Amino acid sequence: MTNEKQKLIVKDLHGGTYTLIEKIGEGGQGTVLKTDQVNLVVKITNVLPDAQLKKVRKQFQNVMRLPLRDLKIALPLSLLTLKNRAGYVMELMDGLEPLAAQIERMYTLEGQFDLIKYRDTGGFARRLLILKELAETLAKLHGKGLAFGDLSPNNIFVSTSIEHHQVWLIDADNIHYAEHTSQHHFYTKGYAAPELIRNETGTNTQTDAWSFAVIALQLLTHTHPFNHGIAVDDEEPDIAEEKAARGEFPWVFDVDDDSNEIAVSGFPVFEMLNKRLFNLFQRCFGLSRLPDQLHERPTMVEWHYELNRALSLLLKCQDEGCRSTFIVNKRMLCNFCRDPKPLTLDQYVRFRYWGYDQDPLMADQPWFANSEQIFLSLGQEKAIYHEPHSHFDNQLLKPWFRIALTEDGLKITPETDDHVILQNVEGTTSHTLHKTQMLKNHQKGNKDLLITHSSLQMNSEKTHSFFWRFTW
Repeated sequence: MTNEKQKLIVKDLHGGTYTLIEKIGEGGQGTVLKTDQVNLVVKITNVLPDAQLKKVRKQFQNVMRLPLRDLKIALPLSLLTLKNRAGYVMELMDGLEPLAAQIERMYTLEGQFDLIKYRDTGGFARRLLILKELAETLAKLHGKGLAFGDLSPNNIFVSTSIEHHQVWLIDADNIHYAEHTSQHHFYTKGYAAPELIRNETGTNTQTDAWSFAVIALQLLTHTHPFNHGIAVDDEEPDIAEEKAARGEFPWVFDVDDDSNEIAVSGFPVFEMLNKRLFNLFQRCFGLSRLPDQLHERPTMVEWHYELNRALSLLLKCQDEGCRSTFIVNKRMLCNFCRDPKPLTLDQYVRFRYWGYDQDPLMADQPWFANSEQIFLSLGQEKAIYHEPHSHFDNQLLKPWFRIALTEDGLKITPETDDHVILQNVEGTTSHTLHKTQMLKNHQKGNKDLLITHSSLQMNSEKTHSFFWRFTW
């Protein structure tokens, strides 16, 4: 590392030079800095003894050989030539910042949670999208038999603009083949799984899943699963912190044990999360903190599915002073509104995925409902895919059709070179749509209609048909 007129310059093994511009991230192992090269940043470790320096450089080289170029992970491109330190160059697109910075901006100067800032930093919908992208990357990584190793808001970079939800992971040098020994033991305080703190294992896919769940709860509800509980607050701070990290306290929203219930006011967590999402948190923090219940911890595939599903259940508050997004609930009330009013029937449409079985044994009850559903509120547009919620890379797929609820009515738009079949339940009326069709408000008659596709219809080889069913 050289210093030319107070500008720090580093070189890589190929002779490339990089002027260090500013620090964009820092952790226990080193610092990440922006360079004068477009979309290139460097990570430089803290000062290390020679023996550890060789080990770290070898780990960097190992990560460079891993088959990860298809994932949104900033991987080492070239090693730096440094004295007493190790480092590497990695590619990271502009317009990103640490997730930790966005979480911090949700606080007021007094340290209180600010609901307006929550909405103005993207609201509930953007947070779900960020978590879904992160869950997808981790699920793919785990599918390759690899663990990330030290997941925290400091090494998750997200779009600075609230209009976007790009997610990239940095600090890839901790990635390793998943194992259950103590070989890899890096973690960030507050995000480490209890079994790591108890020295029962090294980092692996399960410890990654724990860290993800902590980040998810923190991002969605601004709550840590164990801090600020009444049992934690009653202990000496240092003792309480160690006990909480080891999993010796219930989590603050534990439905089976309220001895550590949250001691400060905050979000109405039970109302803002649907039951299926909340159950993932309960399984993770309520059960899998215990040594004999590790198998209960949700996988990243489960998180990805439920987050994707939750996005299809989002509604937009119609109050002009709020306009927040929220997961549908029985009362149809916005959880973020100061004076919530329930959505009326003309402000939303519910689509449910139904099947029809022509098997003679099902003649008495041929219709059967699937758990998949989509809610669409006034002013929203959503894309419908042939693929299920569990499918990765939906953003790379072409939707089947799009639906939008406007002041004029329901707009149905098939994708180019695709089609939609719109019919009544009896099957006596059917229209094949190749372009946008508007179902106007004056056409409403409280009738059930079906949307389907020729590939979902019965034929000589199958007795089932599938439909998106809604009332208009």
